[in-house]
Amino acid sequence: PTLTHCHAEKAQPSSSFVPPLFHNLLNYNLKSKVRLHPLVLFQIIDAYERRPQDANQVIGTLLGRNDKCGRIEITNSFGLVHKEHAGECKVDMDVQYATDMYELNQLTYPQEKIIGWYSTGKLVSPSAVAIHDYYTRECDEPVLLLVDTTLRGGRFNTRLYCAVEIGVPGGTKGIMFSLLPLEYSCTSKEWVALKFMQKHSQQPSKYGRMLPELVHVVDASRELQHKLDFVLRYINDVLARKRRPDNVVGRALHDALTSVPLMDSENFKLMFNANVRDMLMSITMAMLSKNQLQISEKLSYMRDY
Repeated sequence: PTLTHCHAEKAQPSSSFVPPLFHNLLNYNLKSKVRLHPLVLFQIIDAYERRPQDANQVIGTLLGRNDKCGRIEITNSFGLVHKEHAGECKVDMDVQYATDMYELNQLTYPQEKIIGWYSTGKLVSPSAVAIHDYYTRECDEPVLLLVDTTLRGGRFNTRLYCAVEIGVPGGTKGIMFSLLPLEYSCTSKEWVALKFMQKHSQQPSKYGRMLPELVHVVDASRELQHKLDFVLRYINDVLARKRRPDNVVGRALHDALTSVPLMDSENFKLMFNANVRDMLMSITMAMLSKNQLQISEKLSYMRDY
């Protein structure tokens, strides 16, 4: 099944709109920020690289959740099969495919819900109104993530929009896409992956080699030592009146120190060494299991004599 949808009165160019006499902001607080996880950008890049030869852009569904503070987090996405008609404000979409993909995602991540859709390109396409109309039936107040894959200026630009109804009461109405604040957010695991990719992207070798776990521990400890030295220099400069104190920095340092449980150096060494031993034991068991599987695989291919 496909969706062929066109809004004649909503898909008009912005120049033909009457002056907006009322705006419906769809209950969005434009001061609140939407958080975007890096996984979504990699998924969009992958979908764009795998697009058909005759396609100029890709679209897909955005999945996410609301955090404890009521902010939206865009954590996942999947692409959609579609076809745009050049010069027309309509688009064909495989609605059944979108439904099946969402149901499969719910089996693995039931906490993720549809929160909008994404599209690639420098500007919002003329068929955006028709696509947005479909997503208004899938979720309340869908957002549009526009990703510029042309890398203008060597940057990967992303913009977030919400639909705003404009027009005159009792007359012609239309849809305008208004910008929303957007910030990037990532978990600790995503941050480790990003650091790994950034590190190996600066090396001449084409493929990066996964380093052992102990090497990551050493690198993380060295980076933590540099950060502690920087903080200590700042504190000493403030105490020596070489630098003006900053209340924001002081509160951040206080929150960081109070979040760490009180523990003397001896107990910390014992806890750290115990965790290192557990990690080494896990690595050893994983290597033994890997070697056993390899030996079993080779024995299974041996001929019986």
